[in-house]
Amino acid sequence: MQMKFDTLHIFTVMGATYTFHSGMVIQDDERILKFSYTARSDDRMKVATFLKDNMSGWSVVAAEEE
Repeated sequence: MQMKFDTLHIFTVMGATYTFHSGMVIQDDERILKFSYTARSDDRMKVATFLKDNMSGWSVVAAEEE
C-alpha cells in the first residue's frame, strides 16, 4: 500500500511522539511501517522504518490528490 501524506505522527509505547512531513508510506504490514519523508533538518528525502511492536499508534493527514 503506497499512500502519500502531508503529515505522519507516530506514537511509541514509551510515550514519545515523532512527526514526519511530505512523504509516502511504502510498506504497512503486521510487523513494520516503512515510509519516505522530507527531513526538516536538511530538506532531503529519507526513509524510516518503525517496528509496530514499539508503536502504540499512528495518525496520518493524507496528501490531497492533484
